[in-house]
Amino acid sequence: MAISREELDPSTGVPLYRQITDILREEISSGKFDASTPMTEALLLERFGVSRAPIRQALKDLSDNGFVYRKQGKGTFPVPGRRIDRSASTKPGELFQQLQSQGLNATTKVVGLSRVIPTAHIQNKLQLEQTHEVLHFVRIIYVDSQPISHSTIYLNAPEEFSPTVEELEQAPSAFQLLERDFGIALDHYDNEAWATAATAEQAKNLDIPVGSPVLAIETTFITKGGNPTGFRLALHGSDKFKYHFSASN
Repeated sequence: MAISREELDPSTGVPLYRQITDILREEISSGKFDASTPMTEALLLERFGVSRAPIRQALKDLSDNGFVYRKQGKGTFPVPGRRIDRSASTKPGELFQQLQSQGLNATTKVVGLSRVIPTAHIQNKLQLEQTHEVLHFVRIIYVDSQPISHSTIYLNAPEEFSPTVEELEQAPSAFQLLERDFGIALDHYDNEAWATAATAEQAKNLDIPVGSPVLAIETTFITKGGNPTGFRLALHGSDKFKYHFSASN
């Protein structure tokens, strides 16, 4: 891929490594790179006509954000495909609506609907007695038939709340059904996010190689009465998602 060095503009004040990062990120996202061909420093040096320092910094930034990965002894490889930007303020059900509004072929599937006694960790999050049962199900979101989100959900809802799989798949969020049927409305939710390596089960659920980077987001949902009513563990392949936070003074 021979491209003119004129695509870098030192006069803009934008660091060269940042310009290189932006160019490569856009090309990787649009599928211009062969996923099986390494992005070597030598080729990038020849292409951009800069020193090794900005090339290495650009590759580090791309790696940190999941656009490339390093394979020991073989080099740095691109991770093609469009990243879905998920905000920390995304409300329940908004992710699926966001995907549809972007014109993506998004579908959802609900499995494992049942009432269960959750683990001690979830009991602690929802302030439950050890024998208390909650509604449990898994929601998988697909884009172009590829799984991009796998969410395990637990709801401390009235026993009379018994939605069907079809109702859960058609509704953006189970919390909308809960508010509609029982007037239980959410006030806020607490997120914890971290990166991890996909286990065999997670890799199978997300259709990615075992050990691939995974973004995990654990959310506790709090009602307007101050009661924790829901817990969700959402898993996303880092090659498909980026997660951003906003803050103000």
